Amino acid sequence: MLRFMIRMVKLCVCLCMLGCVAWFGLKFYFAHINPIVPRIRSDVTAQVRAHQSRFLTYQQIPEVYRNAVIATEDRRFFKNVGVDFQGMARAITVDIREQRPLQGGSTITQQLVHNTLLSTTPKSLMWKVKETLYAIGVYDTMTKQEIFALYANDIYFGHGAYGLYAAAQTYFGKAPSELNAGELTLLAGLPNAPSDYDPFVNMQLARERQRMVVQSMEADGMITQAQGAQIFSQPIRLASVYSSNPNVE
Repeated sequence: MLRFMIRMVKLCVCLCMLGCVAWFGLKFYFAHINPIVPRIRSDVTAQVRAHQSRFLTYQQIPEVYRNAVIATEDRRFFKNVGVDFQGMARAITVDIREQRPLQGGSTITQQLVHNTLLSTTPKSLMWKVKETLYAIGVYDTMTKQEIFALYANDIYFGHGAYGLYAAAQTYFGKAPSELNAGELTLLAGLPNAPSDYDPFVNMQLARERQRMVVQSMEADGMITQAQGAQIFSQPIRLASVYSSNPNVE
């Protein structure tokens, strides 16, 4: 019994050492051999310029929007290593059972990788492996604040709007800093399915999605239920250019 325990301890030590070597190896690889951070920054900058939008720094992104996205898309964003292995395992199990391309279970960091480095690569098992390794590489070489800012400036909101600034202008005719918490939480829910939750077409579905976002913020302890109710009750005033729909205020 004692020998068995000693062997298990040795095995654990060896696995830890191998894990550390692999981890630092990835960090060195993505920082010096195949630097991916400059490519991601370049892709996002090009996207912003192509659509004549404005790049928002992390500090310029309203806190309500940041909290809404993190609560909805990646609750462990500031704690994970760019990948949520538990969520990935759950998504992979479902996708294999359904025999469909791998999808879901992606963190904000993985979505950033998907939208930039892998935007033209067909989804497959190898695609998911690359997404995972790249996400860890991004985590190792970029701050969480910059990761979120790049993500928020690149994500698609529908109606040709890429990035939060363009989305705020498209849907509300305002800068993000001018939006109320209700409008910001509505925007936070759009990238999940821009066509389905398009407030110009179906405000009811958009509001249902917004309610899910607000409830996620409550569940994560970011706001109280009373604050959530107050946010949801705030007026949603869409840009008049698209306001022919009778469901739009």
